[in-house]
Amino acid sequence: MEKMIEKAVKKVEVLIDLLGYGIVQLPVAYSLSCTDLSPRAYSIECHIDQSDSALHSWLYSSDFKLIFSEIEDGVGHVVCFNGEALSRNIYYQTMLNVVSDYIFLKEKFSCNERL
Repeated sequence: MEKMIEKAVKKVEVLIDLLGYGIVQLPVAYSLSCTDLSPRAYSIECHIDQSDSALHSWLYSSDFKLIFSEIEDGVGHVVCFNGEALSRNIYYQTMLNVVSDYIFLKEKFSCNERL
């Protein structure tokens, strides 16, 4: 039976260079949960605290989810994005990619790590 292990909400400041907007700073809060099965999967729910929605008109949704999954035998990870806004605009897609990189690096996911 699959067991989910959850971590507390964490925050990260993400800097994204968007053509026409310059460098945008986004405060992202996220919570992470993972399965105890092999291969390991990490589910991450994110929220961007956007105090000025007019400033970030390209931001289709401030809530999104991504999943990091281990590739069998611990050779790497795959990231999947969940949501209807994935193809709304290139800025939103860029933001998703950069946020996932920030979280991946901050959490230092390891294929051999067990929480």
